[in-house]
Amino acid sequence: MRQPLIERQRYAVKFQSKLSPEKRAELADLVIAGTKTVLELSVEYEVPRRTVNGWVHKRKQQLGIPGSTHGGDRTLPPAALRRVAKEKEGRVAAERRAESYRSELEDTKTQLERLVETLNGMQITLEYYMGQRPLAGAAAQ
Repeated sequence: MRQPLIERQRYAVKFQSKLSPEKRAELADLVIAGTKTVLELSVEYEVPRRTVNGWVHKRKQQLGIPGSTHGGDRTLPPAALRRVAKEKEGRVAAERRAESYRSELEDTKTQLERLVETLNGMQITLEYYMGQRPLAGAAAQ
């Protein structure tokens, strides 16, 4: 015969974690930042890896960090995280350079237009003084 729920709760054993919630969050932050791996923390604090992964998963949810798209919450190894960060930095730097080049191109186009206008004016003046083009008043006579 089963015991009523109230009696079962009275005799239930409560689990006390050896680490405070603040310490667990701190350790999860180390894994998220890539400073330590789940395995390193598991060995250091004598806690199962699955437990540390649970802390990391909860902390990511608290911080609003999306989980893995592959299903489950797989964390990338530090080398992969560095590679992803380096690629992102490279893309950002390339975008900055591209924007700088676009700006320089616009400035160069503006300068070229001004130079063409100046050259056209100089050509008209030169033709006038070389006698190839009559004065505006002389043409009317």
